[in-house]
Amino acid sequence: MLNENRVEPLPHAPTRTFSKMKQTSINQLPTSLLDHFRQEIERCVKCGSCRAVCPSFLNEQGESYSARGRMALIKAVLERKLAVSEIYKDRLGTCTGCLACEASCPSGVPVAEIIQAAKEQAVRESGVSIINRIVSGVLKHPAALRATAWLAPLVLHYTRGCDASGGEGQGGNTASRVQSTKETAVGTNALRTKGRIVLFPGCAVEYFQQEIGKATKNVLNSLGYEVITPKGLKCCGRPLLSLGDRAAAAEHAAYNAAVLSSVKADAIVTACASCGLTFKKDYPTLLRQDGNSPIIFDIHEFLSTRLDDIRIEPFVGNVTIHDPCHLSRGQGLSKVLRNLLRSIPQLTIREMKNADRCCGFGGVMRVTHQKLSDGIAEEKARAIIATQAATVVTGCPGCRMQIANALIQAGSNVEVVHTVQVLEKVLPIAKCE
Repeated sequence: MLNENRVEPLPHAPTRTFSKMKQTSINQLPTSLLDHFRQEIERCVKCGSCRAVCPSFLNEQGESYSARGRMALIKAVLERKLAVSEIYKDRLGTCTGCLACEASCPSGVPVAEIIQAAKEQAVRESGVSIINRIVSGVLKHPAALRATAWLAPLVLHYTRGCDASGGEGQGGNTASRVQSTKETAVGTNALRTKGRIVLFPGCAVEYFQQEIGKATKNVLNSLGYEVITPKGLKCCGRPLLSLGDRAAAAEHAAYNAAVLSSVKADAIVTACASCGLTFKKDYPTLLRQDGNSPIIFDIHEFLSTRLDDIRIEPFVGNVTIHDPCHLSRGQGLSKVLRNLLRSIPQLTIREMKNADRCCGFGGVMRVTHQKLSDGIAEEKARAIIATQAATVVTGCPGCRMQIANALIQAGSNVEVVHTVQVLEKVLPIAKCE
């Protein structure tokens, strides 16, 4: 049981380690962000291990699309042998952020961190593109994001009517969102036997996939927790970092940290793998050293120790699992996701080939490099269809949208759901409206 005035330690700590840059505030960064990584860049021996796992390279088969190729370009820019050009920025933008290169690197090079620094340095030297400026502008203003949410399928180049769940659909009625503290607390006080949980929805759940937020709330309510979502939360900042706009991401981090710290709760939970990774990995450096970075649980790790004595109904059917990059490699929760599903009677897991390979969503990359994103997603759809499972389970709203669209394009009717939506079906829940 949660204590009233503290957050429990994470039951599963992330397995990745981060470089010394993680202890440096934004105001202490060197003039050239890449200077800090000079030694790490030199450790890249160009062995090519990353080529076997890089989704962009596997789709394009071009050296500059591989992690090794990007490292060579970054080194050339650092040594002033290459200028920050449009093609250079384009190749940085084709990185999906899947972290597979870091996991496979025998030299332990922090490739993702270096690419991030290169993006930020490129913005410093040449500014942001028009597309990036528009995306960044919308993300910075929740009102604008809310007003343009209905455009999401068009902006993301998704098939019209693509609905990952068969429920409310992407960009559904925003009036039905679980948004204010008052609204989310109504009707849940009687259930408050274990504690109060703050749900950080993230943009994908808040604006495009409200059914995931409702399922998360229903599952937590069924376990005896009161669930609230404070008003005014902003994007976690992950897309802004992807664009190289660290200053804007830092503003979002400070704002969200202030909002979350003002709410008395026992834990903060998110059902978005990317949001969870951003809080855990990036917030400690985005916030000033004297600031407090909120401790956040991914919904999988929060539930992992809380279903032991709960009555779980059978789920008769076959499912396959897509491991979100930011959940599996980013937070080390691949086994946790599977253990939750294995706790459900009669549910059969049919593992797909390369379950942990990126689906190609890549956040902003989906907007700027549609063809590449589609090509990566096509391979994922083929792997899913080959399992002959009726349902795909994943722990990331972005992956869910991407995979659903890829399956529609492939002519498949396989259902795509978030893990909490499966649990919602099998737990004794009085559903919230």
